[in-house]
Amino acid sequence: MAELPAQISLSFPGRPEYLRLARLTAADAGSRAGFDYEEIDDLRIAVSELCHVIGGTDSDDRLTLEFTIEPGSLEVRGTSAVATSTHDNEFSRAIVAAVVDDHEVDAHSDGSTRFWMVKRSAVPADR
Repeated sequence: MAELPAQISLSFPGRPEYLRLARLTAADAGSRAGFDYEEIDDLRIAVSELCHVIGGTDSDDRLTLEFTIEPGSLEVRGTSAVATSTHDNEFSRAIVAAVVDDHEVDAHSDGSTRFWMVKRSAVPADR
């Protein structure tokens, strides 16, 4: 197995048919970090919802995701050129809050939206 920490970068059009790439990458990264099945499922849900929050579901604008894998931990950062509305995405944000340890979504003055999330495994990394 590859030495950790490791990083994966993913850039794709922000259309629904491409979100599968983000979910699959999250699942693989979670597996490499030592997460169990339920934690990996939580990661897939969180990444999908955060991509939705930053406006990446109806646009050809690119979404960029950066995954940082460490033993027992996964951090994901995402960026989109699409502006987002806090009010419109409250449900998605509530879902994300339920399945990750910490997250943040920021709209920037340049019109881009960024997110950050971290999930830590409940199971020790040396299992």
